[in-house]
Amino acid sequence: MQGWGKTVAGTPRYRCLICEKSSIIHRPDTRQRHQYGRLVTWLTGVQSKKDIAKRYGVTRRALSKEFKQFFLENPNGLAPLNFKTRLLIVDGKYIHGNQLCTLIVVTEKDEIFWQFADSESYKTWSAYLSRFSPPEVVVADGQKGVAYFVRRYWPKTAFQRCHFHMVSLIIHYLSRNPKERAGQDILNLMYQLKEVKSFEYRDKWKLLYRIWEKQYEKMLAEKNETGGHIHRKLRSVRLIVRKAIPNLFTFLDYPGCPNTTNLVEGWVNAAIAEGLRRHRGLYLSQKKTLVSVILSNLSRNSKEKPTRKFP
Repeated sequence: MQGWGKTVAGTPRYRCLICEKSSIIHRPDTRQRHQYGRLVTWLTGVQSKKDIAKRYGVTRRALSKEFKQFFLENPNGLAPLNFKTRLLIVDGKYIHGNQLCTLIVVTEKDEIFWQFADSESYKTWSAYLSRFSPPEVVVADGQKGVAYFVRRYWPKTAFQRCHFHMVSLIIHYLSRNPKERAGQDILNLMYQLKEVKSFEYRDKWKLLYRIWEKQYEKMLAEKNETGGHIHRKLRSVRLIVRKAIPNLFTFLDYPGCPNTTNLVEGWVNAAIAEGLRRHRGLYLSQKKTLVSVILSNLSRNSKEKPTRKFP
């Protein structure tokens, strides 16, 4: 083979000295890399498929055709087996009704790992988290599967329950404007969680909660004529807070540990939601590819403050 000029597009052409025919060297891997780059540009950017096709000198139909090969894949951002980290912030994000969920894990170094599952349950979280070595702390919302897995398989790992989800759960039961004075008081107390930044204020908060329980103990025990409790929602709130208190202030024992899952909610989940909104109408398999591309290319600004830095 010898060099034989270039094509109109500028690609080097080579000539065979035996058959005297000229051709270019085809690189399927390079072509696929460029095609995947165009897919990433479309899924993570704001340009339409028509604009991208015009930019690369192809038709919109041809662009859709070359994207099909990537939609047939079943991507997952799995962590390596026995992956070691000191902090795990975990959360689940449903992306196709109740049929498909993304289990998301973020480390203290802003590393993102994910796996697709049919639901967010103990079974799915157990299968995924078992790939990690036991960390020092796990931060999660009130999902029972994660808490049970940590308690059963990682007994030495501390567990921090998300304050934001705790407040949201209380609002779910009582609304933002409870009618009863007891509901107003417990909701105001939950709002004060964000002010707990020291052991002294933690003890003060626990004392205020015990006072609330004592103050409304008789009211919460009231029953109607049929023998049922009158204030069932308030009793449910009391039970929720009682169970959550042991894991509400773990972050004080681990400087740098967050007390919410806002990193996942406001960074990762928000990016997924925006991508799904921008590309409405995708099939389930296409949504998998969309989420995989978004999470693979998601990164923090290097100038931003490190997410979590343990001493």
